[in-house]
Amino acid sequence: MSKEVDFRFERYEEYWGSADNVQKIMGNCKVCGSKLLLSHLPDYKNLLVQETARCIDCGSGTRKIIHALN
Repeated sequence: MSKEVDFRFERYEEYWGSADNVQKIMGNCKVCGSKLLLSHLPDYKNLLVQETARCIDCGSGTRKIIHALN
């Protein structure tokens, strides 16, 4: 069985501090700090967006989140 984490729902409690701090949490790699490559797959029937984030520089920092549209 794969150890890769499946998608998880976004929780807004993860984001705290100033707007700059929240942008760093959402858009930068936690390992090396470089920008993440974001891809989005919308599901308009269920009002969800699947987001996959990957770091191009170090290859780690992969994140899979489901955003609810409401």
